Amino acid sequence: MPEITEFTKALVILLAVIDPIGNLPLYISLTADKTAKEHDAIIFKTACASVALLSLSFLFGKYIVVFFGIQMPAFKLVGGVFLLYIAFTMLADNKVSNSLLGDHAGTDDMAFMPLAFPLFIGPAAMSFVIIQSSEFPLWSTKLISIAEFILIGVIIWLSLKFARKVVGLLGKTGIKFVTQVMGLLLGSLAVGIIADELKALLPGLS
Repeated sequence: MPEITEFTKALVILLAVIDPIGNLPLYISLTADKTAKEHDAIIFKTACASVALLSLSFLFGKYIVVFFGIQMPAFKLVGGVFLLYIAFTMLADNKVSNSLLGDHAGTDDMAFMPLAFPLFIGPAAMSFVIIQSSEFPLWSTKLISIAEFILIGVIIWLSLKFARKVVGLLGKTGIKFVTQVMGLLLGSLAVGIIADELKALLPGLS
């Protein structure tokens, strides 16, 4: 069974990629005209959809990668590069989630799109859990990972539920600081993933 540090690292990477605090201003702007009852419904659906997206990607994403004949080390390397790119955008205060929203910002059921996807659970988070699934083959470890996804859903629910209070407390500077700290953590972990997969693909480097 993988060490608890591996699960902790996976949780930290997911939190950094999802960045629930950094996404709050966007959530507030998208739901400015909603009633309290509508907010509660959106928050619940967003949290549930986020858990579902993570779980489905974790359980079935690896088979899609295999179906297209992609070697897992190559997929992990590309995933690590993408995570590093996300980290740079967070450090530069130019998050890609803003551009990923595209034309979905005006959809009727915004809980699923653009909030759950791609604002919280975007390509980077989905890629990472696919990588994670290949490293945790036993069902006992898979269940722990799914429990982590449920915890992520709870964190998303809490952050959205108290979005205005958190934004009011931290302010733009505080939110920017949290995002950049998460970006620094994510970048450091992404470099580790890239280094490991380069060694797997090019054994002469080790």
